[in-house]
Parts: sequence; C-alpha cells; structure tokens
Amino acid sequence: MPDLDGGERVILTPDQRLRVFVSSTLAELATERAAVREAVTALRLQPVMFEAGARPHPPREVYRSYLAQSQIFIGVYDASYGWVGPGMTISGLEDEYRLADGMPRLIYVREPAPARDPRLAALLDSIRRAGDLSYRRFGSAEELRGLVQQDIAVLLSERFQRVGRPEPGGPEPEPADPRRLPVPRTQLLGREIDLEMVSTMVTDEQVPLVTLAGPGGVGKTRLAAAVAERVAAGYPDGVRYVDLSAATSPEAVGEAFARSLRLRTSGGVRSLDDTTSFLRAKRLLLVVDNFEQVAGSAPHLATLLSAAPGVTALVTSRAPLRLTAERVFAVQPLRTPPPSTRTVSAAVAQRFSAVQLFVDRARAADRRFTLTDENAGPVLEITRRLHGLPLAIELAAARVPILPPVAIAARLDDQLSLLTGGPRDRPARQRTLRDTLAWSYDLLPPEAQRLFARIGAFSGGFDLAAVEAVAGEDDPDVLAALESLVDAALVSRDEADEPIRFQVIDSVRDFARERLGDDHDATRERHAAHYLAVAAAAEPYLNTGASSEWLERLDREHGNFDAALDWFLERRRPGDAVRIGWSIWQLWWRRGYLDEGVRYLRRVLDQRALLDPFLLGRALVAAGAMELVSHRHDRARAFFEEARALARESGDKVAEARALGPLASYAAQDGDIDRARELLGLAYDLAVRTDEHWLVSLFHSRLGMLALRTGDPDTAALHLEEAMRISVRVDDDLGLVVARYTAAVVAVARADFGGAHDSLRIGLRSSAASGDVSSVGLFLAALADLESARGRHVRAVRLTAAAGTFQTPSSVLWMQAYVPPWPSTGVDLAALRAHLGEARFDRSWREGERLGLRGAVEEADREDDVG
Repeated sequence: MPDLDGGERVILTPDQRLRVFVSSTLAELATERAAVREAVTALRLQPVMFEAGARPHPPREVYRSYLAQSQIFIGVYDASYGWVGPGMTISGLEDEYRLADGMPRLIYVREPAPARDPRLAALLDSIRRAGDLSYRRFGSAEELRGLVQQDIAVLLSERFQRVGRPEPGGPEPEPADPRRLPVPRTQLLGREIDLEMVSTMVTDEQVPLVTLAGPGGVGKTRLAAAVAERVAAGYPDGVRYVDLSAATSPEAVGEAFARSLRLRTSGGVRSLDDTTSFLRAKRLLLVVDNFEQVAGSAPHLATLLSAAPGVTALVTSRAPLRLTAERVFAVQPLRTPPPSTRTVSAAVAQRFSAVQLFVDRARAADRRFTLTDENAGPVLEITRRLHGLPLAIELAAARVPILPPVAIAARLDDQLSLLTGGPRDRPARQRTLRDTLAWSYDLLPPEAQRLFARIGAFSGGFDLAAVEAVAGEDDPDVLAALESLVDAALVSRDEADEPIRFQVIDSVRDFARERLGDDHDATRERHAAHYLAVAAAAEPYLNTGASSEWLERLDREHGNFDAALDWFLERRRPGDAVRIGWSIWQLWWRRGYLDEGVRYLRRVLDQRALLDPFLLGRALVAAGAMELVSHRHDRARAFFEEARALARESGDKVAEARALGPLASYAAQDGDIDRARELLGLAYDLAVRTDEHWLVSLFHSRLGMLALRTGDPDTAALHLEEAMRISVRVDDDLGLVVARYTAAVVAVARADFGGAHDSLRIGLRSSAASGDVSSVGLFLAALADLESARGRHVRAVRLTAAAGTFQTPSSVLWMQAYVPPWPSTGVDLAALRAHLGEARFDRSWREGERLGLRGAVEEADREDDVG
C-alpha cells in the first residue's frame, strides 16, 4: 500500500519489543492461540497476531507488514488449511509460513488430526522435510503452552546470547553460559600476531593447556577473550569462563569451576570431582582467569584435563603453571619505540601499538584529542616510560582532558623517579604499574581518593547503592567522586547490566585495599551491613514469580555476599552470617552451590554457642538440608530433629515447616506411613500459613509419592498436577523438575507410558531452557529406559550416553534426595549391547556422547524408529 510520498506504508505492531508472530487458523485453534499468547508474554516478549488490529488494511498487507517487523515465527496447525483469498493460489496460513523464510520458525502440530485437509498435510510434509526449523507435536493447549515457552527460551539463549558464531554448516555450540567472557574495556590493538599464534596453539588437538603468562596489566585477559571469540565455533559444547580472582584454596577453585558450569554440588563430593565428571565427554574451551591466585591447584587442573580429552584450557596467570602438558605464551607489552633524540612525526608514532592504544583511550576521554606532530614526542615518551603496559597507558591517557601529553610526560617522569611503589626488587614492569596507579591516585581530589580506597572492600562488581553505602556519611557527594574514578579509568562502568554496575580490575582493587589503612574495619563493616540489607530485601521475592530475576541479581553479588559472610564470621558474629545465609538460601539451593553453603554453615556451627534458639534452629535446618542432599542421613536427621525443637521453642513456623518435610520422608523410609502423613500434614499447613509456596509445591510432590507407595496412583497424579501448577506460578525450577519427574513415575505405575514420555520430554525441555544441566541427565536417563521398552534400541543407547555427559556424582545424590527411583520398564545396557552387537552399540554410544544439550533434546523428541 503506497504512502503519501509514494513509499511503502509501514503498519506498526502495537509494541517495539522482541516480537513473535503467531500463525494459525482463528476459530479452530482459539484456545491454543490463547495458550501461545500466555507463553510469549510470560517471557516478556510481544505476541503479534492477525486479529490484533489494523483492520482497515487488506489482510495480506497486515500480516506481511507484521511479519516484516517480527523476529520469531510460530506456526500452530490442526486440521484446517485456512482461507484462500481472492487472487491467491495458497491460503493465508501457508503464505505466512513462506514469508517467514529466513527467521527462526517454531512449528507445532496437533496430533492426532484424522480430518486434516490434504493441502495442509502436504504443507506439513514439506515443512518436516525442510530440516531448518523446530517441528513439534502437541496434544493439548496446556502442553502447547509449555512447549512454546521452553522452546523460545532455548532459542533465545542459543541465537541471541551466543559466545561466538558458528561457521555456516558448522557445529552448533551450546547456549551461552551466564558467566560470559568479560566485556572488553578497550579495542584489541597491536595483538594481531599474538591473536593468530595463540589461536593456533589453542586449536591444536595435541595441546590441552595454553597459559598466557605475563605481569599484571599487560592484557592477558583481553587477549584470552579475543582468542575465545575467534575459536568458539570450533567447540560444540561452547566456551566457559572461570574467574579465580576471589579463590584462595583448592576448595574455592572447585566451587568456581562448578559455578561457571552451573553444576549442582554437595558437601559429600568434591566440586572438582563433579567438574571432572561433567567435562569427561565434553568438547569445550575453558577460559580460566587469574590462576596465579591458586598456583598450588595446578595439578588438579592437569588431572581434570587428563580425564576430559575434548576440553582445552586457556589460562591467564602471572607465571607459568609448570605442567607437563602446558604450552606457555608470554604476553609482551605493546610495542614502543627505542629511546631516540630524533623528532618523530605523528605518522611515524602511529605505527607503534602502544601509541595506538594511548590515542584510542585519550579520544575516549576527550573526543577532541588528536595525535599531531607537536604532541607525538610526548606521547611516545609516555608509552616508553610505561614500558608499553596497556593498563598503565590507559590510566595515563585518561588524564588527557585535564593535562596535555607534554604535562603528563613531565609529571609521570617526576612521579616515577620519586615513588618507591613497593619493593624495588620487583620486576621493572610490575613497579611501573604500581607507580602509575600511585601517580593516577595522587591526581585525584581528596574525596575521590577516599572513595577509591573504600571500593577495595568490594569483591566483584557493585552498583551505585553499594558505593553510597560503603562510602559512609563523610562523603556527601559520592556521585561526583565516583565520576572522577571512572574518568581516571580506575573504575569501569558496565552498562550491560540494569541497574548499571561498576567494575574494578584485580590489580587496581589490590592497590585500593592497600590504601584503606585505619579505615579498613569501618569500611568492611559498612560493606557487610549493606549486603545483609540486600539479602533481606531480596528474600520476599524469592518465593514469587519474580524469583528468577532476583536470583540473577543475587548471583551477580556472589562475591560480595561471600566477603560479608567472611567478615561476620571473622568478627564472631554468626547471627548476622545466619541472617544472610537464610535470606539467600535459595541462591545456594536452586543454583546448586551446596559446597559453598556447607563451608559457611560449618563455620557458623563452630560458633553455635553465640546463637539464640531462633537463629540456631535456622542454621540447623540449612545444615540438615545440605547433609540430606549429600546422603549423610544420620547427620541430616539429627539436625532436622534439633531444628524442629528449636523452631517450636522460638515460634519459627517457617523453619519448623522446612524441618518437618524431610522428617516425614525419613518416617516413610522407615515404613511408618501414618507418621509420615501426620508430619507432612503439619508441614503443609505451616507452609500454607506462611506463604512458603515452593514448600507447598514440594509437599504436594511428597504427598504424591506417599499416595503412590500406598497403591493410589490416581491421588498421586492429582497432587503432582497441583505441585506443577504452583511451581509454574512461583517460577520454582527445582520444584517443577521434582513434580514432572515424579509425575512420570506415577504415569508408569498407571501403565500410561505415553503420559510418562510426555512428562519427561516437557521436563527435559524445561531443564534445558533454564540451564539446569543436572536435571537434563535425570530426564534423559528415564527417557532412554522408555525408548528401550518401545524397541528403539539405538535411541535408548544414544540417550543413555547423553545422560551420562550431564550427570555428576552430586547431581545423582541431589535427585535421589527428592524423587522416587525410576521404575525400569526396558532392558539394561548388557541386553542392548547383545541386541545391537558390539560395533553398532559402541557407535551409538559415541553418537550419544557427542549430542550436546540441544542435540540431546532433539534426539529425545524424535519419533522415527532408528532401531
């Protein structure tokens, strides 16, 4: 339709968010369209539907314009082929599908549909053969809603958040991990040859470990990130970033690895063992930053890489790890000119990478800056005096708005001549960085100097509210002081987060901490008090539909919570440590950071004499839960029993409910079903009265298991439906996993194998979309058993092998604590091997191990019979 100026009229969609175009017949699939709308809006995306408006325009112009403004296409089909408009040879339904070519397409087909129009059947056959889209079958609107929500979540994580892009026709990497590579602060200048050489080393199949070695501030992390971006497409299981800057012990190293891989851990298995188990069959790149913090753990890394031949580690460290398999690349400073008395022009100076970096950062600080023949000499001298260290050059360039290069060179020359900057037996480049930091610090106004020292209390990033809290009342204009630190390049701003967060690199943070002096204790106290308040503010939201968003916020503050807990325990204030731990307990629990929780709770209970009954009861509940999933049941039961008594004494209904649930499970295991029902009934009542919705969901699952044990699968199914409904409402991923898996067990008991299969597949997609790889292994193993019972032996072997790549010792312990054992319906591996023969079994097993997350989900969804 032409516009007034002769151009094409754009019919705008109602909203400019990421848009999902929904194609289907209207009346036939009205209920299903509503379900799709709910699924899309639940992900905060905009559904675009034909009936949404623009009625004055011809229908084809409406959906063409809407499609042009959409990013994802969803097609839902039943029996009708749809209406064929005047002058058209195909229906609007088919036209919408063909116009969506080039965008991600998710196709959902209702089955069975015995009265399907032959024209639609032909269209669906061609869609199924296309192979470049997602094709799913569904039986109900409820199932469709779950499929759409989970498939879009997986699509978004893979397509829009991927670290690196695959080459056309190359292997698809896994969805990007939340612990993405650090966002670069600067361009990669002068490192083209380094980038090529390190990339070649990393992609050499004979080299499992490459270490980028060099002094602080030389650009190791920046180079590692660039290498990872370049080679990412060659690693089907993706790239993972592990930051060891806060690690101080082998235990903390294991926790850091497990967190980066989103693994559930337990107090009964070392985190490094879980990590090794998970990586054994993976093909991925581990970028491990700041290994010098824990150099003594290098042998553990060697053991891990030996057990995981498909994994390559790219490590940054100030010194080589001195391992047999290690290849070391010494990261040199940027190129600077040799000393000379000759006048150098801007054109000549620009050839040196150190000068290029200075100019780039100077322009970032003051866009009016240009390199001229007049200032080229001073700029060369600055980069020469700073030994080409990128961080030192960046700090100097940040002063361009207030000092011309000639003044910077002069002041820097005086400063570096006078400063001691620490022991003079340090290497020259290390002294240069410290002295440059001191020079930059001395140029700050007093209020900015004071704030700079205090931000040394942070561990990881921080937001403005945290800065204001740590600054204290004697810093009235925190914003101006913080702005000075950002302008001086001592603090960087990460605008990718909302609200905006700030970062300090490790070398700068160490220097800031040294300047705290007598202010150390007061600053740490303000820091710990702030994060105690942050934890308390988050707690009410962790039991609602907003819990995922709040868990992400808490996860970003992980290092700061650890620092606050350490402070309180060092000061023998275990009560405040319990308050933080209780508030962020769901972060430890739902993200699986149990080893960390165990470590802190042991320190708390070492000081139990300082706790009142209320707080001691809560500490014991948490400790009991940790012991439960670690399968130390005698200790867990004792903790829960003592916690219940203390909770009743102090009137803490929440803690009592959390203690009663596991005690009911122990009673059932003892065969005392009546006692189990009594305790579970009390727990359920307390959970409802205190609005502990996630507990209510879990208790419905436990009541379902009790009903199943007493031969009442129908009542069990009703409890599990309620558990799933509540878990969806409060966004409780773990509760949903427990309910869906248990529902599948109940379906098998009712001989409803199709229902069991559907429940497991939905649970698998849900776990994959949320990044819960531990639960992915659980669902795959059960699906493999069902496939073997159906005679699909190759698929059973593939799924069993794939399950093993996601399961770890701790994940198995976790699930055994919450779900009933799977009632095997098929044949075991020995029988599968005998049926398929050695060669075909081994080939199928290798294929399963290589599936990866997306491939495993697709394999589980396939309906063809592969033998």
